[in-house]
Amino acid sequence: MGSDIAGHGLCRLIPVVFAGFLLAGCENVFPKGGPFGGFTRTPQAADTSSLSERGIGKLAKGELLAAQGLFDRALQQNPRDVHALMGKGLIYQQTGQLVQARAAFEAVLALRPGDAQKMVVLNNPQPRSVREIASVNLGLLHSRGVPTSMSGAAAPAQPGAAVRQPGPGAQPSFGTPPPPLRPQAQAPAPQIRPSAQPPVGPFTGPFTNVVSRFQTLANLRDQGLLTPDEYNQRRAANKGALLPLTSPSPATGLDRSVPSTEQIAQRLRAIRRALELRAITVRQHGAERAMIVDGLMPAKPRQRANPAPPPKGLMAAADAVRRVEALQEMKLVTSDEYTKERSAIEKSLRPAGSTPAAQQQKSAAQAARAAKPTGPQPALHVGSWRSEQGANRAWTQLRRVYRSVFSKMRPEISRVNLGRGKGVFFRLIIGPFKTQAAARKACSTLKRRRQYCEPAFMSGAG
Repeated sequence: MGSDIAGHGLCRLIPVVFAGFLLAGCENVFPKGGPFGGFTRTPQAADTSSLSERGIGKLAKGELLAAQGLFDRALQQNPRDVHALMGKGLIYQQTGQLVQARAAFEAVLALRPGDAQKMVVLNNPQPRSVREIASVNLGLLHSRGVPTSMSGAAAPAQPGAAVRQPGPGAQPSFGTPPPPLRPQAQAPAPQIRPSAQPPVGPFTGPFTNVVSRFQTLANLRDQGLLTPDEYNQRRAANKGALLPLTSPSPATGLDRSVPSTEQIAQRLRAIRRALELRAITVRQHGAERAMIVDGLMPAKPRQRANPAPPPKGLMAAADAVRRVEALQEMKLVTSDEYTKERSAIEKSLRPAGSTPAAQQQKSAAQAARAAKPTGPQPALHVGSWRSEQGANRAWTQLRRVYRSVFSKMRPEISRVNLGRGKGVFFRLIIGPFKTQAAARKACSTLKRRRQYCEPAFMSGAG
């Protein structure tokens, strides 16, 4: 999502708050001409609670210019007025000036307001400390890299709403609650801000974004930000992006760039914290959360991608098998899913039937077997090691122990990078076998003797 759109959505997420003006002393920390007006230093702080109270009343009615003028006057007389600073921060948020808004909330925290200085948030009868509310605002501002679905988190009160002036020790409140908020249904769908994604495991290109989405989904489940049922539902609806031959087509757009796991998790935590503080309603939290997670991976895709065609040729089939092997090692697909997908890839290479065209293909295959093969050939993957030297030692031992199986075979060692958390491995592939059936038969023999193996492909050269 572009930063302008994300910032505009976020700037309206914090509800308008109304302050109980209980002031505490603090040194003058704002220079003349600073970001909150051209106020001057005064030897002794003046009582500006009436100006701040009037400013918040104007802000609640949506009269931003009048409210800003009152807050500026209050800060000129008393730069320590945290309620005026909070009001200016809210105005900056609502007008999209996020840098100034962040500075205002940080200034509130720098003044270290005590627990006695509290504010009443709309829809929450319990007052909250100014320090706590400023911290929530900052958290939401810092997570603006993730899209927001709300047009605003708290609309201004209706003009003419009765304001009850607080008595001694009372907190100000409004007699008329603000209108409920609605999701931004009419606005154009925001675009996710592109982010440079490093290669994920052995993958590159657009498929990297697909793998990154499934990894992020699993990480959110592990962090408790998604329930297991939510994870299973969203993965089942889109696993065709990983297993194209054995699963339904996924949602469109999964190959597009997506914010990082950290950005998405930070945003989900921020809105959960805002809900706990009752800074947003349950309905607003649910709409925001659904929009974020659906942007990552929808549970009910509105548009599905076209079914992927089976691989054409032995080289493409070998690439497809290597890809699903890597996905299994990264624990993004299960063993059963891997077996079914690999079988579907192998099946796509078999003749369709005994038609004249199929007979011609069979004759051509027989002629090809008479010549020395040059393409990928059936083989067995017997294990992976951290070093090439370890793979070579393993081949020497396996050839001695299983002489009847590997007497006429040769090894092929390939280097595979499984990405962060996994690292580099060296795979030992042994072959070639005359047919895939021969490779599977040999693998069954090895498994009965408790030796790991899986059918694979290797180069025909050598």
